[in-house]
Amino acid sequence: MGMVTPASYGPSRPWPGPDPPYGRVQYSEATDWVGWVLFGGILLVLFGAIHLGSGLVALWRPEILHGSRADMLLPIGLTALAWTQVLLGAAAVVVGVGLMRGLTWARVGAVVLAGLSVLVDFAFIGVYPVWSVTAMILATVVIYAVVVHGGEVASAYGDA
Repeated sequence: MGMVTPASYGPSRPWPGPDPPYGRVQYSEATDWVGWVLFGGILLVLFGAIHLGSGLVALWRPEILHGSRADMLLPIGLTALAWTQVLLGAAAVVVGVGLMRGLTWARVGAVVLAGLSVLVDFAFIGVYPVWSVTAMILATVVIYAVVVHGGEVASAYGDA
């Protein structure tokens, strides 16, 4: 007689022991683009944390930004720039976490933030050409992944 395994049991003959490993796993329709959506969420969290931190530092010690390229390019006060970084950074962290969970509102927020990123990077293309083009390409790929394949993240979690 051959070895008895969970595979030798079926609907008419249930497995008598505990559930075999991965016995309740279901098939997912998610494609490889889910990785790009999750990458976008991770980028949003990281960039948001960086902007949140630099904004807080700029609020406590505004002389750090004094005389920098940011001061010369933008005709707004340094305190306003610091608060903008704090608010957008916090929003990016929240949206990034929501995007990694596959939430619909986070997909909309991610597209808006990535679109703003493309516009800002285009404005800074003369100052930081390599970084600006690289960031615009990454943001465009993330926008595509979120718009076309964003719902697959929720289905991969079993929420859709």
